[in-house]
Amino acid sequence: MIKLSDYIFKYLERIGVNTVFTLTGGGIMHLVDSMGHSNMEYVCCHHEQAAAIAAQAYDMYNEQLSVCLVTTGPGGTNALTGAAAAYVDSTPVIYMSGQVKRDDFASLRGVRQFGAQENDIIAMAKPITKYAVLASEPENIAYELEKCVYLATHGRKGPVWIDIPLDVQSAEIEESSLRHYMPEEKQKPDLKQTAEQTLQLLKESQRPVLLVGQGMKSAGAEELTHQFVDLTGIPVLATWRALDFMGSEEEGFFGSPGLQAPRYSNLILQSADALIVLGSRMDNMITAFNEEHFAYRAKKVVVDIDENEIKKLAMTRIVPVVADAREYMEVLVNELRCQDVQYDFGEWRNKCQKIKEQFPIFKEKQDKEEGVSLYQVTEEISKYADKEDTIVISSTSRCNTAGHIAFNHKRGQRTISSMGMGSMGFALPSAVGAYYASRKNRVIVIEGDGSFQLNIQELETIVSNHVDAKMFIFNNNGYAAITTMQDRNFDSFYVGSNEKSGLYMPDLEKIAFAYGIPYARIEKNEEIAEKVKAAMDADGPFICDIMGSLWFDEIPKCISSVDKKTGKRISAYLENPYPYLPEEELKKIEKSLLK
Repeated sequence: MIKLSDYIFKYLERIGVNTVFTLTGGGIMHLVDSMGHSNMEYVCCHHEQAAAIAAQAYDMYNEQLSVCLVTTGPGGTNALTGAAAAYVDSTPVIYMSGQVKRDDFASLRGVRQFGAQENDIIAMAKPITKYAVLASEPENIAYELEKCVYLATHGRKGPVWIDIPLDVQSAEIEESSLRHYMPEEKQKPDLKQTAEQTLQLLKESQRPVLLVGQGMKSAGAEELTHQFVDLTGIPVLATWRALDFMGSEEEGFFGSPGLQAPRYSNLILQSADALIVLGSRMDNMITAFNEEHFAYRAKKVVVDIDENEIKKLAMTRIVPVVADAREYMEVLVNELRCQDVQYDFGEWRNKCQKIKEQFPIFKEKQDKEEGVSLYQVTEEISKYADKEDTIVISSTSRCNTAGHIAFNHKRGQRTISSMGMGSMGFALPSAVGAYYASRKNRVIVIEGDGSFQLNIQELETIVSNHVDAKMFIFNNNGYAAITTMQDRNFDSFYVGSNEKSGLYMPDLEKIAFAYGIPYARIEKNEEIAEKVKAAMDADGPFICDIMGSLWFDEIPKCISSVDKKTGKRISAYLENPYPYLPEEELKKIEKSLLK
């Protein structure tokens, strides 16, 4: 016989799960005790939301499962934000919560609550997980655990949630009598025909582009995709979550297209006559809310494991391929090697390279040149970042854009950012998760002062666990994105976005002192090189306070406008983001790419 909670952690150890992010509580007392007696490493966060986010970041790093363990009631509800982020970002995480004893269930009495801190977390978690279950019968624990692990890691990956009542946690079970989960075997699709279609499209094209996304990485298709690129010479674009597929300055790589992107990335995309999309759901941040105009000159092969992500697209000339990216690339590369065809896209790649050189990100001029340049700081940080470093980028606003388009990424340099939720407060707990996932290598954090305040308690988790986090905080005393939005859309009538409208930020130097973290402040561009180097060279955690401006804008970016006749908002065109190029110059550039 074995206690059920002990069985859980022995099973998790056996399948290779080795890290738990948690905040202890009475509702998980047996689970906590079993975790402590196991060989698994556990990290004590200071808020359940932070534990949930740290677990997501851990699994983002290498697709390896971790566990977020939280108590009943508010423990579970606090963790929901992290689970929701993992769901939209297709990140496999096991969320495990405690529940009151089965005899104390409110449902037995027709009341809202009876057990201490009781609530129906499964009903809340179901819409934001692949599977959510109340483990109410001890004899089913093996089945439910195995089902959770399988569903989290197969198909379109994502989080799962298992809720375990206190008396179930302590139950004695006989391992040999447990029932087990047996997944249905799914027949693999025949991809030969679509692979042949893709190669035929390449033969007929003059300006092909490959757009890789997180789905390609999640499927483990990176090596195969590199082989495909080497064999064809096709120019490559990447979504923000797939930036580490190639280095920023690597030959043949041309950045990330989208709403906020280097100008050259969008020009190249919009000039393509063939586009292969590998594992990107092409959300509005990529299409700039204008799907019909996205790569409008190109015939598109769209590979996605989720059929509905392809069906949703309001695009013309799509060849849909519903498949795992790795399985598809295995067939495609095999077909490519069997064909006696030499692809020559050298002239097209040279044109792409010229456009890339013509429009570096630092050529873009801000409307108001105030404070320290976030782009300049970000580029300087990247000079000192090693391949082994993990780059944790704010999930929202200016720092999110800068970290993705101004940072010169190296191939294989892991980047963590919760793109789907775009929530404030993700960077600090993500740094904790990334640190443990990377086997305790250095983490570089690019965050804003407003977002920094949410989950600020995790500075203690960073300090007490000796997390080597270099934290670069863009300090503009407010919410830049909201201030800019209110400036453009509401005649500069500000509400809750800056000091003029009731929002105040604390002194970061005092916060650093309170947590015992070394601190430096950058007040002008001339100080960037010296102080960034000092921060990067320091031992242990470091806070670098960058005194920027609320008016620093995430440019280039596509800005929608309002039609004066109809009053309807019109989506911008990817090929000409703000600051707009004169029409004659744009036509000249397009002609040079298309001829």
